[in-house]
Amino acid sequence: MFRFLNPLLSGIMFLLLILCPLAAHAEKVHWEDKTYDFSKIKQAIVYDIEIVDTSEIPSDLTEKLVQEEYWKTASKPHYKLIRPDDNAVLYPQEMADIYVKAEILKWHDDYYIKPAYTDWETRSSTRKVKRSDGSWYDETYYYTVPVYHPEQTIYTSTVRVKFDVYDNKTNKLIMSRDELRERDDSRQGQVGIFGRISKSFFDDLGKKLKK
Repeated sequence: MFRFLNPLLSGIMFLLLILCPLAAHAEKVHWEDKTYDFSKIKQAIVYDIEIVDTSEIPSDLTEKLVQEEYWKTASKPHYKLIRPDDNAVLYPQEMADIYVKAEILKWHDDYYIKPAYTDWETRSSTRKVKRSDGSWYDETYYYTVPVYHPEQTIYTSTVRVKFDVYDNKTNKLIMSRDELRERDDSRQGQVGIFGRISKSFFDDLGKKLKK
């Protein structure tokens, strides 16, 4: 009985490792003013994203890539996007309905050690089987074998970003989000993680504009 259960359970674990090779962890805290009419928003000021701690940012090029990704996702909602640095003349900031500020709070590479383990894997083979009439045929059969997986170093990438949306007339906070994402088997993969965090936020903001 135990010999049967162990291969079965181990096989399930092995299958999960194949289907989900990149473990991910996410934490998100979201708040919004339920009384605010987001559907009235037509113009939005979006400031450059602020990187609070640049000690783990590899280079100035990485910062440029982050800003480009941020502006790409910030332009998705159906509003007139006002960039304070170059649209101030054509679109005076007083005309905006909201303004958005964001900051990267964490940008980190790390690793952990995945202990060695042994699981059971299914193998197949064929054998000759004699029929009652004396003829032979090939029969496929299955068996399990123990497979040893050595200790492994798993590299991780972590990004945490905070977004704040304010009413431009009252400077009142109307929406805020603090999101952290961590991904295994990733080394210096923060730009992609940041892009997904930023896209998620501006997609959700855009949905509120349509209501």
